[in-house]
Amino acid sequence: MSEEAQKAAQFIQLANQKDTPLLFLHNTTGYMVGAEYEQGGIIKHGAMMINAVSNSKVPHLTVIMGASYGAGNYGMNGRAYDPRFLFTWPSAKSSVMGPAQLAGVLEIVARESAEKKGQPFDAEGFVAIKEMVETQIEEQSLPYVLSGMVYDDGVIDPRDTRTVLGICLSVIDNQPIEGAMNFGVFRL
Repeated sequence: MSEEAQKAAQFIQLANQKDTPLLFLHNTTGYMVGAEYEQGGIIKHGAMMINAVSNSKVPHLTVIMGASYGAGNYGMNGRAYDPRFLFTWPSAKSSVMGPAQLAGVLEIVARESAEKKGQPFDAEGFVAIKEMVETQIEEQSLPYVLSGMVYDDGVIDPRDTRTVLGICLSVIDNQPIEGAMNFGVFRL
């Protein structure tokens, strides 16, 4: 994953040097975590990719086809980075974190909080909270809910993607495209 993030950052910079719009197609559960990936530089290289996206000035088109979670959403130019156009497919899901992962984090926080207070953690009682959180996040990550919150520019039929992107490129082509030449400092 680290090499892919590096390659993507370099590609984004190249597109900016050549004044070429960028198309981001999402199906990511986020950046890989764990000691092996961290030792491989995923944090540094993922940050490079996010830096490149945030400093890019060429128009960005984003289509969320599958999953789009966490820092992977940022690296792939999610809504927070204000793409010129962002569409979702009916199969898309997007949130800060996957439902099971978020529920797991909440359980860890609740367990540590109980330990700090010197109280026993009620794992059986927390099962209902985990299920509620998972259900709520799952429902809120669905494309029609996201579209209803004006997260995107619409849910499109996958068969219409080429046509929709063609129209978007026509809109973008009505103004000059000028990419960024400065991306700040990348620690290598």
